[in-house]
Amino acid sequence: MAHRPFLLLLLLLTAALLITQAQGIGSSASDCCLSHSQKTIPYGVVTSYRLQGPKMGCVLEAVVFTTKRNRNICASPNDDTVKKLMKHLDKKPKDAKNKNKKKVQTQRPRGRPKRQRRQRV
Repeated sequence: MAHRPFLLLLLLLTAALLITQAQGIGSSASDCCLSHSQKTIPYGVVTSYRLQGPKMGCVLEAVVFTTKRNRNICASPNDDTVKKLMKHLDKKPKDAKNKNKKKVQTQRPRGRPKRQRRQRV
């Protein structure tokens, strides 16, 4: 009869271990935002964004912005400034392609041409 409390404790520890392992499978909790940032996000710092929510296995719905330094900033998807920044980023790749084309077409040599050396015969 002295073994019953020990077996019961062993059974409870095993069940707790199995539950914690089962919760960790298939979830990426380390990638989820836990709160929204209250600071305004400058347009020039952000390079891209992604959406987070219950479909991704996260509790909090958020927009995750990635900065030039590969840092993540979590923001509320309902905020008007966040929506404007998302639209700005959606337009950005199209604008970048157009700018590159213009630069290629308008390039011309600048300054004096280099003086060529005469070859001796």
